[in-house]
Amino acid sequence: MTSLRNLNMKDNFIKIINKKTFPADVLRSLKVLDLSYNSFVCTCDQLWFTEWIKTTKVKLLSYPTLYKCRSPPALDGTLLQKYVNSSKECPPWNPIYTMVIILLLSVAVLAVIFAIIIKCQTNIKNYLYLWRINYNRRKGYLPLQDADDFEYHAFVVYCDADRHWVHQKFLKKLEQDEGMKLCIHHRDFEIGESITANINNYLEKSWKVVVILSNDFAKSEWCQWEVDIVQERRRRQGRDVFLLIMLKSIDSKHMTNQLRALLDSASSLKYPVGVGEELFWTAAVETLRKPLGHPPTALL
Repeated sequence: MTSLRNLNMKDNFIKIINKKTFPADVLRSLKVLDLSYNSFVCTCDQLWFTEWIKTTKVKLLSYPTLYKCRSPPALDGTLLQKYVNSSKECPPWNPIYTMVIILLLSVAVLAVIFAIIIKCQTNIKNYLYLWRINYNRRKGYLPLQDADDFEYHAFVVYCDADRHWVHQKFLKKLEQDEGMKLCIHHRDFEIGESITANINNYLEKSWKVVVILSNDFAKSEWCQWEVDIVQERRRRQGRDVFLLIMLKSIDSKHMTNQLRALLDSASSLKYPVGVGEELFWTAAVETLRKPLGHPPTALL
């Protein structure tokens, strides 16, 4: 292309001619150029071409008669020669503008990420919890005891106000779908035995402990007493013996010292409604099947 001398590009609907339109070696070799009858846009984007016309030695055929503006509408029909751009009208791009745009875009992206984290924090926590369980499993830590050594897979602690969810959702999912056997006081406690004796007896028969937390749970003195009892199990066998499920948020005024100590002692899963529910069940099942004796999973 360095030997190109004559170039005819008239009537080609060309709108903008800028520094990148023609390679530099082509412009150096050209002697004659025809760009007549094109629909030139007379804006600041045309600044380079108008300046080039003033300095080039290339012969522009039919210039200036057949070089006219076609847009914007106010300049339609104006000779390109009469369209004079000044540096004041078309200031060069300021690098500060680029920095400001990048900064604004970064803030917007961070705001979106923050909003997603706030909206999906329960799912994110459950996903991280599940990932840590799988990570510890791949590390090959040996369990101390297995579920087969116990009659029940887990002893479930919950308040009566949450019984419908426990019976209709939790038990159906874990017993019918996952094949686990859970101990719940409404069904499994022996009639005639004291509550304390039943709790102690069936805790010994259960591999793990599930605590279903809610505002109603926090308000119940009976449930607080059960928490004190099951905490002894954690002290003997470690935090992996617990699965804490935050069914409903607990008001700060009902958050007792016992509950704070319980939440500090083990990780908890928050039950989401709708999106993320499947991830919750996956994390819950993995936690209940996780062998005891693994290193503690960091609190989420």
